[in-house]
Amino acid sequence: SRIPLHQGGLVDTSSGEWWAISMMDHNGVGRVTALSPITWRDGWPYFGLPGNLGRTPRTWVKPDTGHASPRAPLFVRDDTFAGPTLNPVWQWNHHPDDTLWSLAERPSHLRLHALPAIDFWWARNTLTQRTVGPEAIVTVELDPAGLRPGDAAGLGLLGYPYAWIGVVRSADGTLLVRFHDQDGERSYDHPCPAGPVLLRIHADHDTDRARFSFAPATPGAPFTELGGPWIMIWQAKTFQGLRYSLFNFNSSGARGGHADFTRFTLDEPRARGRSRPIPYGRTVTFRCLADDSLLGVRNGVLETVAPDGPDAADATVRFRIEDYGRGRVALFSERYQAYLGVGPLGLAGDVRIRRDIASPGPAEQFQWIDQLRDDVTLLSLATHRYLKAAPEDVGPVSAHCPGPRPDRRDGATFRWSLFT
Repeated sequence: SRIPLHQGGLVDTSSGEWWAISMMDHNGVGRVTALSPITWRDGWPYFGLPGNLGRTPRTWVKPDTGHASPRAPLFVRDDTFAGPTLNPVWQWNHHPDDTLWSLAERPSHLRLHALPAIDFWWARNTLTQRTVGPEAIVTVELDPAGLRPGDAAGLGLLGYPYAWIGVVRSADGTLLVRFHDQDGERSYDHPCPAGPVLLRIHADHDTDRARFSFAPATPGAPFTELGGPWIMIWQAKTFQGLRYSLFNFNSSGARGGHADFTRFTLDEPRARGRSRPIPYGRTVTFRCLADDSLLGVRNGVLETVAPDGPDAADATVRFRIEDYGRGRVALFSERYQAYLGVGPLGLAGDVRIRRDIASPGPAEQFQWIDQLRDDVTLLSLATHRYLKAAPEDVGPVSAHCPGPRPDRRDGATFRWSLFT
């Protein structure tokens, strides 16, 4: 996808490679770190690869640093607040008042004493950590027994605008409230069950929707959604993105009571997005997302095939995916029993069968790039550009596209299906 990169710097490795570290804006998750290969030309550094300067591939090989590190998460996000110090993943939204929070007053609980604030945005001693994409479910247990009138405590998405679900205590009683700082209906109220409660936010950053729910903190209790989906927004006022937040503030202008939090968990139902593993050794078909046409080989040339045409169900459109390491593949045509190769220019008609190739080299290999929405692009290692069909125009496919459009409608993005 075409997403601008910004605010970074250049680094070189001991092996002589050059890379850039920069930021990328990504919906409600905020700015994420991007790593780009650098190509030097005429004494100037360019993001991207030779033949496609200015465009960073979503997937590429890692830098050669001379070291290997096992894959591991940077942080442990779940927390029972049982230790003497906070998990390093947590950050305060303001400089905290350390006299008004504690891990020791009630062991295995985070106790937040309520400071006065006009609303959640201005509440101090709010403990936060970054949201996780593409989809995550966070749940925390809150014991509201120590709240006083005017207190509001709970689980929020801190940003601008913001939203939260929590327990609000007034002189008239205690309510579960879902609040969102946007125009229209601003809150949803529900009687608060007795005892501790579980608060949950289910955030899907592919659809930019978050849902808020609660349940009594008893085994097997079902969750009840409070209000409808909330639209998560990226904007430049708090460009770092939304943050999961544990809070307690008092809106009456005075210090309030205390809220006790424990059992914070973060679940990722699809940590790889909608990605499927590369189908190594399997036979697949590729369907263009722009016009539903299929990729097929006719007269030795890669072309688009009408989905209702005579070739749409035979060997013309079937390719075996061969693995050449690091996400690089070769496409073996079932009809011609030979590999596809890309000519030096990669123009329409230059992607064709190579009968003289026994073992694919760069001209016959593609970087398989998953676009995280169950769709892929194929980057030629010969041109460093992408396979692209001509939407609504059945004919030869090129390997000359600099990159796909975000709407997936330019002919460079495909969805694959297993042939069985």
